Amino acid sequence: MGKMSKRKGTPGASLLRGIARGPMASRIIGKVRITGPVLPMSSGYPPLRGTVPDRIIQKIKWAKGRGLRALIVEINSPGGAVVASKEIGDAIKAAGLITVAWIRDVGASGAYWIASACNRIVADPCSTVGSIGVFSPHLEISELMKKYGIKYEGFKSGNFKDMGVPFRKSNEKEKKLITEHLRKLHDIFIKEIAENRGLEMKVVKKISQGQVYLGEEAKRIGLVDKLGGREEVVRQCEIAGNFRSLMVVDIEDFREEFFSILRSFFSDAPLSAIRQEFARGMTDFFSSQGRYFL
Repeated sequence: MGKMSKRKGTPGASLLRGIARGPMASRIIGKVRITGPVLPMSSGYPPLRGTVPDRIIQKIKWAKGRGLRALIVEINSPGGAVVASKEIGDAIKAAGLITVAWIRDVGASGAYWIASACNRIVADPCSTVGSIGVFSPHLEISELMKKYGIKYEGFKSGNFKDMGVPFRKSNEKEKKLITEHLRKLHDIFIKEIAENRGLEMKVVKKISQGQVYLGEEAKRIGLVDKLGGREEVVRQCEIAGNFRSLMVVDIEDFREEFFSILRSFFSDAPLSAIRQEFARGMTDFFSSQGRYFL
């Protein structure tokens, strides 16, 4: 799984694999990437877009099993599914490695939850950080159905069994129940950020209304530790672990690399194929009703 970062003067791959298993491993920094939406599903193949927890957890275990001293979590993600984000954050803390989150363009919502699980967070002054909040999408098309003479009839064994279906308006009890679920998830999110970042709950609540901050402002309010790029991230790993690093190892699954190439290939597909992919994406989004997202 491990793929070493390529730089001038780097020895052969077989030697690098040997180092990653030998006594020099304690001077190696691993790096995993959280890119695109954090997805709830898990399957035998990497997704064409986004990040699933099983893959990241497997990579974290690889780093720990090889005896690596520190791990960089490179983030460029708007967030995603609640449980998937929590699972990755829990795995980072459970690994017992020195961890530094590197927020590049975006580290928001569930992705920020993941970042907060790391010992330190580094972001660019222009990075988008925060968006601590929860939402649940709901498409309601009852008026459109009425226009075309379509009626909805549902048979259920409980009052709330068809809650959230797009074919009718939600009643007040259902809206209250959904809002309560969102509030509870938001409280869990806030508590997790407060504990991970060592901030008071009242401070986190004040900045957790779903708004985003530029990296510079995020540092000022305590969501980020340092501003900078790759060099600063490596330096923070070395400071936290009190060691001098030998190299950075990009921990990659070659199946993901293959699917990434495949995705790039299809980006040049005819317009009709792009339209089909867009339609499929919209269908996936609206079929996710009843799920909660960070």
